[in-house]
Amino acid sequence: MALFFVNSLMTLSILGFYTGYFFRKANVKKHRNFNSMGILSNLTAAVYLLCIKYLLGGISEFEIYPTAPEFVIHIHRFFAAISLILMLGMGYTGWKRNRNLHVKLHYIFLPLYTIVYISGLFLFQSKSF
Repeated sequence: MALFFVNSLMTLSILGFYTGYFFRKANVKKHRNFNSMGILSNLTAAVYLLCIKYLLGGISEFEIYPTAPEFVIHIHRFFAAISLILMLGMGYTGWKRNRNLHVKLHYIFLPLYTIVYISGLFLFQSKSF
């Protein structure tokens, strides 16, 4: 159930980011709202994962099991951390109306976040085999 919750939040997040991207020129208010939804759902999932990993006994206690070797999981987490920093930077530059940097960051953030999202779907499962 925990993995379903995390994957649902991450899916909501990526849908928010791409829907916000779609409205970037047509409707700035929708752009902000959808991207804010994406940031909020991503941060909720990230905090939840960090809490269950480091405060509540580990992800296996919540029936989340990796399907790849540990070094692959570490690579995934490394790029997820970079994606998180980029997401927060994009949110901040959008909030401060620093359009130049905001636009440049999205060229890196959206493809990286999409790769991290898709890899997360394949790297973890809810049953141990």
